[in-house]
Amino acid sequence: MIYLMAFVRKKVKTFKWPVEVQEPSDTKPGKFEKSEFTAIFKRVKMSELEGVTESEGASLLKKVLVGWEGIKDEDGDEIKFSEAELNDFADDVDWLKAVLAAYTKTYGEAQAGN
Repeated sequence: MIYLMAFVRKKVKTFKWPVEVQEPSDTKPGKFEKSEFTAIFKRVKMSELEGVTESEGASLLKKVLVGWEGIKDEDGDEIKFSEAELNDFADDVDWLKAVLAAYTKTYGEAQAGN
């Protein structure tokens, strides 16, 4: 269901969206383990998205991801968003694919009227 409200044009537009990451299990051969966190995305202009290919995922990620909630290290401590942490995570193919899929899904669902 879509809720209608007055359109407010904001100078900086961000939104939170759940991201589900599937990674091959360390302990169960042939199985995946799922985890979730909340991404904070920046809405960007269409001109910034046009022409970006899947192979340029890391550069797109750096344009649209401006924060996160619910990412922890192995000791259970929160990992704060930073450029250095983002660069480290961008090298993780499972994580990168999940974040980009979540971002593009937001627009697919909006167009479908979900």
